[in-house]
Amino acid sequence: MLNYSVAELRMMKKFFSILSVFALIFAVASCGDDNKEPQPETVTRSAQMINHIVKSASGEVLPLSESKIDYTIDRNNRKVTEVTLRVAIDGAAETTVKITDIKSETSDQICTFKGSGNGVQNLVGRFDFNEGTIRVNYDLDGTYRVISTMPEIFSTECATSCVYTDGTTSKSDGTMYQFSIDPDSLTSNMTVMYLLDQSKKRTLTSVKTLTKAKVTVTKEGYVVESETTIPTTTTYKFNGKLTTTTQYPVSKLKATIDLENDKYEATMQLGTIAVTANGKVTN
Repeated sequence: MLNYSVAELRMMKKFFSILSVFALIFAVASCGDDNKEPQPETVTRSAQMINHIVKSASGEVLPLSESKIDYTIDRNNRKVTEVTLRVAIDGAAETTVKITDIKSETSDQICTFKGSGNGVQNLVGRFDFNEGTIRVNYDLDGTYRVISTMPEIFSTECATSCVYTDGTTSKSDGTMYQFSIDPDSLTSNMTVMYLLDQSKKRTLTSVKTLTKAKVTVTKEGYVVESETTIPTTTTYKFNGKLTTTTQYPVSKLKATIDLENDKYEATMQLGTIAVTANGKVTN
């Protein structure tokens, strides 16, 4: 016969109580897994797009239009398998074209795809699985060149040079730029992210403009510029905490967004810092 002390009996009771709780949790989790519906292999999503349209023969730039794009993703193989394009040309009724003959490949979370059919030629697209952004370029009826992007246009692979008031300079490859295009008013907000201010030994997490700059539509894309000073809200880390300031207004802004060649160039005055940026349009 086994003899246990009162303390030992209490410890054993506590131990078995804990085991019972874990057994219950396991049973509930198992039931939850049994009842969970399997995820579909393919999913169709939609995105609002801005269509940059040029007449192929003459190079004439037509008014921007907005439309939705539908695209089907194969989750298992991480590919785009179908695209439905919509575009209104120069105020005409919207044209809808479905492309099912898609060839795609994915590398580093970026799916590039190509296709043609139903009046669409030379379709080239790019879908970012991380960001959920999509972009397509194509020719329509052999007459128009269309580049469709989401309203937010990024440059995340950008070399940035800063010149400070004392003549010193700094360079960085980690600064990112975002422009939010409004096709109706032809204006844009701008956000600059992760800019090094060497003069104050701080990295600006984000610089957001509070008013919009003018957008000019060019044959290749857009020029965003402002002759006046634009107030901003800027955040940066100080003693481990995010701090907000208005000391970095934007002036002398001129940003060239070349959608045809995926190039981005910009010059601006950010507070007292003269900024020059060169990089790629990455969406």
